[in-house]
Amino acid sequence: LRDHTKLTLCLLRGLSRLLALLSSWFNKTLGEKLLEHLHKFTEPDNIIAAQIWTPGDEPKVAAAIFDLFSLLPQAAQFVEALVKTTIRLEAVLPRYRPCELISPFREPLSKYLNRHCASASGFFLEEHRLGNPMYSDLFLDLLKRDESAPLRKYMSGRECTVMLLNVCFERPLAIIRSEKNSATPTGKTTSSSLAAYGINQWNSPSSQRKLEVVRQEIEMKHHYLSQKIKEETLLTKSNEIASSAADQPDTQVALQAARRAVERAKEDLNETRRAYTHEISKATFQVLPDKDSPTQRPMTTTALELQYQGFKIVEVLISHDSAYLPEHNDVVRGFRWLWRSRGRHYRLLHEEEMPPRYHSESLILAKFLTSYSKANPTDVDVLFDLIRIFLQPSSIDFSFVKQFLNDTVSEVLSSEQKCQVMQRFLTLLSSDGSDETKTLSLQMLVYPMLRSTFRQTTKNYPPPTANTLNKILPDATIKDLILILCKDGSSFHPKLTCELLRLINILLENIRNKLTEHRKDMIKYIWNILKSDDNGTKYFGYLVVSRFVAVFE
Repeated sequence: LRDHTKLTLCLLRGLSRLLALLSSWFNKTLGEKLLEHLHKFTEPDNIIAAQIWTPGDEPKVAAAIFDLFSLLPQAAQFVEALVKTTIRLEAVLPRYRPCELISPFREPLSKYLNRHCASASGFFLEEHRLGNPMYSDLFLDLLKRDESAPLRKYMSGRECTVMLLNVCFERPLAIIRSEKNSATPTGKTTSSSLAAYGINQWNSPSSQRKLEVVRQEIEMKHHYLSQKIKEETLLTKSNEIASSAADQPDTQVALQAARRAVERAKEDLNETRRAYTHEISKATFQVLPDKDSPTQRPMTTTALELQYQGFKIVEVLISHDSAYLPEHNDVVRGFRWLWRSRGRHYRLLHEEEMPPRYHSESLILAKFLTSYSKANPTDVDVLFDLIRIFLQPSSIDFSFVKQFLNDTVSEVLSSEQKCQVMQRFLTLLSSDGSDETKTLSLQMLVYPMLRSTFRQTTKNYPPPTANTLNKILPDATIKDLILILCKDGSSFHPKLTCELLRLINILLENIRNKLTEHRKDMIKYIWNILKSDDNGTKYFGYLVVSRFVAVFE
């Protein structure tokens, strides 16, 4: 073992079996010697020139040396050295011929890290390493491997979860907390306020085009200045020749005009250069938090990268353990904060001004929340949270969220949970929330739920029993709905009013008996709508009046 040139695959396999049987007989000096041998293989020219092994076997020998570290006792101190050696070996792997298509070093490295999970997680969960693709990509690949189950289990533990939240999501969560504690109202967004959420408006195509126009203008004015300088030079020479021969006043006048043209061209060029410098300074400035801003530590590219890596790690853990989110309330709570946050909303609105790598923030969070909701259908608040994604247009396809909401309220929720959805909707309807959110709640949650309850989409189901209807739409819920309509109905947006009239129409058609005692309040609400100036609401109002007459008269 003293000479790396004496190592063969057979010898290393034998040493592996010996270590498996008598690992306690070896000390850490063996690991140091093996690490020294591994470093030799990071110099492929010397290894190939020695012609000790069959061409192509050199990486296999290095991998066999790697494999011994998982059998060494008390070898946690080699985590950093082995990870860095793996990166170096993979960098020079193509120089060994024939070249391996898949790295032979990651499997033995994952075996070693499985035995030293605490040291491995502590090494990789550092800001400067998670922000470095060289380390973060390696760590994600190791987590995904089938043999890395012990490492994933440790990463799912309480200690690592807290560490992950502190490292990857500390900045965005701190911004959310500072906004909640601040009494400063939300005003008009500016470049400075957007930059606090990691949005650089100068990354957008329109801003880049603006800079390009200024650059082209500088080039044109520089070319114009060069022409004027040439003209001045020619006139100066002509003036010298003319002055030696005879006095030529016309030449003097032309020379003075040329000099003035050069001065004007210089001034125009300098002014354009100053404008370009000003634009560049605005594009590259570092955002300093305002004295009155709640966001004292703004999102930076590093913070966005850490958040992205945190998402990817959790994504891997969920893919191998569907119970990860339900078992980690702190992670779910943090992700729901991020989902509701102003920063995520602004970053989605200003996609073109964000690096493409971070465009998937809302998509990843939506997948997390749908996964959590599948495992916890009793938490109906998540369904109303997911609706937020449809409040603004996006280039990302979120149709899967709409389909999930439809399937959940139609087929998954129990009668008691459907009642909770109705109560949650009534709470939203009577709140100061936006009418757009209330409208989407009706369209994506209440309507599909009622359609499935009344089985209006198919004739193959028997009608719901009275007991089922009482569970989903108890008398108290109907009463609360009518009270809200009578009290706040006149203040709703016409679009929301139309949707509420559709709701009344569905209820009149299917549960007329429950509405008998509320006939007077309903017709009063509808009559007020018929007196409005909006033609759309009038149209729906007449439809509901027709339904009302058909049901009760």
